[in-house]
Amino acid sequence: MSDGAVRSPGVGKVLEVLVSVGTAVAEGDEVAVVESMKVEIPVTAPSAGTVAAIRVAAGDPVQTGDLLLTIAR
Repeated sequence: MSDGAVRSPGVGKVLEVLVSVGTAVAEGDEVAVVESMKVEIPVTAPSAGTVAAIRVAAGDPVQTGDLLLTIAR
């Protein structure tokens, strides 16, 4: 069971946030893209719900495990 936290899969920078607060997502939907070592890594929703908060923007540096956004059920 997911707590709704969407976290960075690695060290890099946020290339794009594909959702906004209030967007309904299904489990596995792509919600952001993080670039790490010139590789684009899609970030997916761990569970279905509604995007409750976005903590990053395109261009922001991130570390492994940093909170990108939260999804409420």
